[in-house]
Parts: sequence; structure tokens; C-alpha cells
Amino acid sequence: MIRVNIDQKVLKKVYKRREPWSHKGDFGKLLIIGGSNDYPGSPGLVAMSALRSGCDSARIMAPRRSADICASFSPEIMSTPLGNELGAADFDGIKAMSEWSTAVSLGNGLGVSSEKKELVNMLAEKIKKKMVIDADALKMLNKENLNRGILITPNSNEFEVLFGIKLSTSLDERTKAAESMAREYGTTILLKGHVDVISDGNETFINKVNSIYMTKAGTGDTLAGICAGLVAQKNQIVDSACAAAFINGYSGKTAARYKKESLSVMDIVNEIGSTITKFRSS
Repeated sequence: MIRVNIDQKVLKKVYKRREPWSHKGDFGKLLIIGGSNDYPGSPGLVAMSALRSGCDSARIMAPRRSADICASFSPEIMSTPLGNELGAADFDGIKAMSEWSTAVSLGNGLGVSSEKKELVNMLAEKIKKKMVIDADALKMLNKENLNRGILITPNSNEFEVLFGIKLSTSLDERTKAAESMAREYGTTILLKGHVDVISDGNETFINKVNSIYMTKAGTGDTLAGICAGLVAQKNQIVDSACAAAFINGYSGKTAARYKKESLSVMDIVNEIGSTITKFRSS
């Protein structure tokens, strides 16, 4: 299997010349499902990162506390509050709203419960939109619901919970595991780590652009948001994953040059635009 190191050239695949008569919605409408009382801000980080990636609109559906907090991040974020915590009873409303979207992001800040597990699998099985699944949703997802329209973005622990495979820090081992599971389940995997591995089972890409200071909570949310924002803009899933890994990593690396241990996830969000502007035409 061909393995390719990712560099800034990947941005040319996802950022093309815009036509003068383009209008709102032409470049993506992302529906974000997640959040909980314990992790209320995660969907907001997804939304901000997706918007910075070039996505035209981001709408969050989350528990009321989370939805209200995320709406305060920026006036451009649309927010629909649901109940106290998400569950299967929210499926019909989420499915109806998904018709508005060009892609769906699922899982960030969601938390874990039997009710949420039922919702996650109903959404993965029955919503026919391209979808990025991350974080707690990966701990509840039935792997049989994976398909070519889904991108998953697990860390090592989430990969083990989903597939039952414990990973070491060996890049060769991690690469073979990602390739094998992507091929077996017909999906695309972005395996996060010091080196990111992206595979759709046919091609594999390696991202080494990052910073050792990107250990802060929320850096996975920004990655998921960029991925989902690019997918919502109707890019190919594997191209979106590769570009997002580079953008997130380079933005974190740039911010960490002057922030070091003080790096905040919002520093990464604020660097996304500069990273794209720097490399989209290089």
C-alpha cells in the first residue's frame, strides 16, 4: 500500500478558486451534535474551527446548557438547545435538521450513557450525510455502522475501545492497524498521535506536523471541526482528513512557538486562518 507524507500541498486539493457569484451555503453547512453538562464547550470549538476552515454555516444541536454556552462563542454560531442530556428521543429532531446540512459532526463533548449509545448508532445508521465521528461517540459506536461516508478520528484509547486493538507508539504498527481496520470496515480513519495516520484502506497518509505542546484539552475538537468543515465544503473525505491534520498541526506548532506550555486551544483556533492563507496557493 502506498504511504505518503503530508505537506502543505494538500491544501490545494481542498481550496479552489471561488466563482464571483458564489453565495451563502455554497461552501458548506455543518450540523454539530454533541455537548453535555460536563463538557459543554466542545461543540463550540468544533463550530469555530469549521467556520475558520471556510465552512459557511455551523449549527449546534446540544443539551440546553451546552447550546447556550456555545452560542456565546461567536454570533455566527447557530444553536438549537435540546433537553438536559442528549438521547434517543432527540433522533427525529436531529434527523430533520440534518436535511439542512451538507455534513454532520458527531460526538465531541457528548459523554457516555446507554441512551447516548442508542442515539449515536441511530444517527450513524440512518442519517445519509457525510459524517465525522469523534470522541465519546467512538466509545459507543457499533463498528458495523461504519461506511464510506464516515470519517472517524480516534486517539489510541478510542481506537482500542472501538476495534479491540491496543496500540503501541510504533508508527509501523499504528499504520498497519489503521489500514487494516479502514479496509475491513470500509471507512476512513484519522488515527491521532504524535504522528497522525490517515487511511481509507486504499491509500495511507502520514502527518508529522505538530507540537509537543498540543496536549491541551480541545485540540481534538479543533481537528474534528476542521475535518468536518472541509467535508461540509464537499471535499473528498480522505483529502479533508489529510488537510485538516496538517492545518491543525501547523496552527498548533505556530502558536506554540511563542506560547509553549501556555498554549490554549483558542490559540490554535485563531491560527487556522493564517495557516490556510499561507499555504492554500503555495
